[in-house]
Amino acid sequence: MANTNPTPVGVLRAVQLCILLIFSPSRFQAAEDADNKKLSSAATVGPSPRALTVRRALFRSGRLVLFAGAIGFMAGLAFGNHIHCAAPKHITSLQIAGTCLLLWGTLFVRGWDIQSFGGVTLSERVNQWLYRFVYCLGTAALVASLSWTQCA
Repeated sequence: MANTNPTPVGVLRAVQLCILLIFSPSRFQAAEDADNKKLSSAATVGPSPRALTVRRALFRSGRLVLFAGAIGFMAGLAFGNHIHCAAPKHITSLQIAGTCLLLWGTLFVRGWDIQSFGGVTLSERVNQWLYRFVYCLGTAALVASLSWTQCA
């Protein structure tokens, strides 16, 4: 049975790994090789019940949606307070940018071509982190375009 328990990674390390993957793939590969050695030597703990996994994913994704929406809403309000109302072209530009980010996230995310048996390699995890980041950024841009007051 494959190890399905990822090596714990904090937020700063996750950001560092994302940056390494983008700007220094060889250093990322070295970090992943070291992590794979840890994973292969770690004791495998039985997988958590599937219902718990689905429930956890539901609540984690819900928090991300609320966070992205709140950031976008506050950004739209801040634009309205500091820049005042937006010309229709600015709203449209923000909506196009948000939509492009959503499409980019959808198109770049990898699945089968990087999948391992356990699904916990650094490549798989960074892939998901980047996907979620780009998607949340696109969502925030769209929400900001909706909450920014448009000039009449």
